[in-house]
Amino acid sequence: MDWPQLILAVVSLAIGCVMIAFNGFVFWLTVVKNEAAPAIAPVFGGLFAAAGVMLLPLPDTWRWAWIPLVADWGGFPFFVAAYLRKNSG
Repeated sequence: MDWPQLILAVVSLAIGCVMIAFNGFVFWLTVVKNEAAPAIAPVFGGLFAAAGVMLLPLPDTWRWAWIPLVADWGGFPFFVAAYLRKNSG
């Protein structure tokens, strides 16, 4: 097992998951509750987590790297929700 690669993958996943959770919290405050919130870190959480998934030393894990990019509310889903909210009324 390649320990440096595994450690880098786990650290990247951890950083990405924390950023994704923060972006989800900001999304909840701004879009759902209509309150002011700190700025989002667009796409970075998804990119860190996707890199972590790709670095995992397990067979075929790279095929799942798209999931953090879709799950990160600081990325594409946030912009779609903001657009729909702006143009809904």
